[in-house]
Amino acid sequence: MPRRRSASGPALWAAAAVLLGLAIAVRNLTDLSNVPPGLYIDESSIAYNAWTIAHYGVDEHGVHFPLFFQAFGEYKNPLYVYALVPFARFLGVTSDVERLPAAMFGLIAVLFLALAAWRVTGSRPIAFFVLALVALTPWLVQESRVGFEVVSMLATLSVALWCLSDERHLTPRRFILAGLFFALSIFAYSTGRFEILLFAVAFAFVYRNGGFRGWWSTLAVVAAGYVVLGVWALLHPGALTGEFSVISIGADGAPLPAVIGRFLSNYVSYFSPDFLFIHGDPNPRHNTGFAGMLLAVSAPLLLLGLYGCWLRRREALPRFVVLCIVLAPVAASLTNGFGAPHALRSAVMLPLLVILAVFGLDVIRDVLRRHRLVAAALLAALLVQGALYTLDMYTAYPARAATAFDTGVEPAILRASQALSAGGTVYLSSRLEQPYIEAFFALRPDPPAQPVDDDVTPGLATLGMRIADPVFAEATAQPGDLLVLGASDPMPRHGQVIDTEYAPRNPLDASGGGEPLAYVVRVR
Repeated sequence: MPRRRSASGPALWAAAAVLLGLAIAVRNLTDLSNVPPGLYIDESSIAYNAWTIAHYGVDEHGVHFPLFFQAFGEYKNPLYVYALVPFARFLGVTSDVERLPAAMFGLIAVLFLALAAWRVTGSRPIAFFVLALVALTPWLVQESRVGFEVVSMLATLSVALWCLSDERHLTPRRFILAGLFFALSIFAYSTGRFEILLFAVAFAFVYRNGGFRGWWSTLAVVAAGYVVLGVWALLHPGALTGEFSVISIGADGAPLPAVIGRFLSNYVSYFSPDFLFIHGDPNPRHNTGFAGMLLAVSAPLLLLGLYGCWLRRREALPRFVVLCIVLAPVAASLTNGFGAPHALRSAVMLPLLVILAVFGLDVIRDVLRRHRLVAAALLAALLVQGALYTLDMYTAYPARAATAFDTGVEPAILRASQALSAGGTVYLSSRLEQPYIEAFFALRPDPPAQPVDDDVTPGLATLGMRIADPVFAEATAQPGDLLVLGASDPMPRHGQVIDTEYAPRNPLDASGGGEPLAYVVRVR
């Protein structure tokens, strides 16, 4: 007589998934303001503009509900900013609140990639493992704790891939939803504008002859997104291409062979073991520096995934994923700013690599089922690597990353504002990175009621502040005026330090103290 399958099995897996999901949510939301420390200028810009939209309906330049947000020579993408608006309205603006949408977008990415794994494999253990794998992947963990726009693109791409999973049940509705989330990716992060176009070409190549009813609706929705983008670009000439003209691999006028060489060198670097599994992006804003962008346990799964995609090459999703992985670093490889590989500009790779790993797990599912020790070793490797990474992130990483996140500048500005005498002036060192936006974030002056030029002087004047070189500021400041200086700025000869902001300490290193990062000096 055949054994009856216990009904408690699915319930246990569901309960375990819920508990793991709650643990991931707690991890994502814990100590957002200190891990990483400070608030980088891009985060401050997003926070202040979300606050002005929430309370006045305009951005920092007085533009009513803009599609893109102008900020010190570039334009911020709208999806993250508008996701922050309701929080800014009801919770105010702090570093925790600014990073709250990042944590939520990260949770969405984790959830829908795990659900995609369930659709692709129909295996609860694989879906559970993918839930843990994605939650512990350094690439996504970092983006979930920093309030940059890019994490919103990871969420939208993850949902789009979930819509395309399990192609036996693809419907026109799913194709429309996939198109909607691909289209949202255009407005989530800058490289998405080009990558989604490449993905759309790959989608048409793969799905047009697959016999899928309504496949074209994905492209129709994506095309509508590009129409909106194109109309805005025509109304704002050069706005969306200005930054690229500065950071492109051909910005210095190099000859074509040199540009091609740069592109190929950049492109290959995105698939290097050093970037993916060993060191990752060297920028502390993009990676903690403890590991690569992926945990090492992912490496064999990706190789197995390529084999799995070959075995399932008659299916649409494996071919689409492989093509998109090949195309994913193209936009990032066209840029040189801050060096390559650049984890933010290449972030479109992450959801695709996760799905590739899912195909790899599917290849060895029978091995894992028959050999529990192999499955236990795989899970143990994931948990050990993830635990070590998490421990470093909450202890040593904040001290390493302090200078990269402008730590100390915002509280120093706030302290200077509180200590300023009536009629006095606070001089912000011009050697600080975009100090005006740190002041606007800290003190939140009212935005202009009507559109104005990109001039921060009036806003600073309402706060009693000016931006000046420290030497010039010392020469022109009156007794009682205050200077906000960085750690490397020259200290005035006739001044009194009234506040010093320090880098955080590593709680596991009793020998080291936090280094000074910013000073507030009163002129005497």
